[in-house]
Amino acid sequence: MNNSAPDRWLNGWTLCLACLAVYAPLFWQIPLSRSEGMYALIPMEMLASGSWLTPTLNGAPYLDKPPLLYWLNLIGYKIFGVSDWSARLPTLGLSVLEVWLTYLIGRRLLGVRAAWLGGVVLLSSVGFCALHLQLLTDHIITVSMAASLYFMMRWKDEPAFKWAVLFFLGLVAGFLSKSFIGAGFPVLICLLYALSLRQPRLLSLIFSPKGLALAILLIVPWFVGVEKAHPGFLKHQIINEQFLRFFGQRQPADIIPFSLWGFWVFLLIWLMPWTVLLPEALIKFWRQTRGDNQEARLLLIWAGVILGFFTLSASRIEYYSMPALPPLALVVGWRLERYLASSQDRRPYWALLAVAVVGMFVVVLLPHLEALCVGNRREFIGMAPMILPLAKPASFILPGLALGGVIFGRRRPWVVVTCFSALALVVAFFTFISLYILSPHLSDKAPAEYLRDNAGPQDVIVMERIEEFELGASLVFYSGRRLLMVQRDGLPQFPYPVAPQDNYLISPSRLKELWHSSARVFLLIDDAVPAEPYLEEAATVLRIPSKRLLVNRP
Repeated sequence: MNNSAPDRWLNGWTLCLACLAVYAPLFWQIPLSRSEGMYALIPMEMLASGSWLTPTLNGAPYLDKPPLLYWLNLIGYKIFGVSDWSARLPTLGLSVLEVWLTYLIGRRLLGVRAAWLGGVVLLSSVGFCALHLQLLTDHIITVSMAASLYFMMRWKDEPAFKWAVLFFLGLVAGFLSKSFIGAGFPVLICLLYALSLRQPRLLSLIFSPKGLALAILLIVPWFVGVEKAHPGFLKHQIINEQFLRFFGQRQPADIIPFSLWGFWVFLLIWLMPWTVLLPEALIKFWRQTRGDNQEARLLLIWAGVILGFFTLSASRIEYYSMPALPPLALVVGWRLERYLASSQDRRPYWALLAVAVVGMFVVVLLPHLEALCVGNRREFIGMAPMILPLAKPASFILPGLALGGVIFGRRRPWVVVTCFSALALVVAFFTFISLYILSPHLSDKAPAEYLRDNAGPQDVIVMERIEEFELGASLVFYSGRRLLMVQRDGLPQFPYPVAPQDNYLISPSRLKELWHSSARVFLLIDDAVPAEPYLEEAATVLRIPSKRLLVNRP
């Protein structure tokens, strides 16, 4: 490593500290959304039951995903108590670890400066800001994949047993977070990398008998235990959740996938404002790896496997491209490093103009972004009007900052890179404020707190007009109360048998019976869909963006 004074600060520790400084004050300020509440509720129920074997959601077994994220959050609860911020602590740690591993991989392949710049690109991008403030299993996949690839490179240079063990531990972590793809992605990347470099020696690492035995020893017990407790679990996990999901045939059909173009649009959004540098950076990087630095093509294979898989898959969600962000960020970091070394390089300078143009059209593009999101989840209806007051100043600040870089950055590459970095921080700030504004819209914390303070032990809590049963977790987590969900047109639906005492799905006719019974019933309904006629005159005890909490007996 270069020990010159400027380069002493270009290390992984400064990136980790920057990540903590930016995100630690933010991660506890936004309540759990409907889509992430399950990752906080399941470990809370596991803690209450004392069982680490079977995940439960609203009291019923939840068999869709392996348990690693639940276990991490459960440990956080044991140490810090149950809260939304303690549920997010493991995600904060994973965020820092992702930045650090990205730097370590970049340092080995590209050098210190390019690696450090790649780390800056990653942690300052829109996707890192928006997604790392949420509980998602994909964070573990990204980190475990980066760890496996890093230890593969260490083993390649020094085939010691410790690197093989760490490589397989990374695969195990990926498998225990999202099953086959969690381990399959890094294995496929390593295979393609070995073929690309014509180094079959790497196959002895991937198919190491001791490594495979270690992986089996750590993975199999949980799966066997759950299969014994819930016969049919393995069939559901392997057939329904892996193969049928890939082909878009998973049952129930309660997930609306993003279109192919929508998936790629979000990839470009996640990398903003650095996206404008990516196409030319990829072309130059490809040429570079065909000549001097062939080992660096690992980054292209890494990103290509992730994006290619979900391009072919019939089931894709906007954040499934997350594991591809570290290698793409490193490619952009490599491009910035080369730009800083040459005052004759003009393309990043002109790329600032593209940022200025995009910034001017933020207000115009916002409704189209809402339409894209609504196509996947109804909860985003009404998003654009809520963010519009924030988008208007952004449409002036972002172009102004970019044009300032154009004016003062001519023949000054460091000014252009600094301007890009400032733009990234401003965009990240607007992203966080947008999430904060939308949080009452996306989370059920407000009605849950009302129920916690006002609903009695015998009162019935019902959720209406919901597509996936997982989306009720935020209400259960914050209220501390089990709820019932109304099933309409076959949704929500359990994809596996559930015991009658655990089944919390009710029919519309059963809701009507409860509403007119002597029991006190609280009903959370979605304004985006019409309510039953008998509910039109019901008392509204709480109104929040897009939702109302009704009661039959005020």
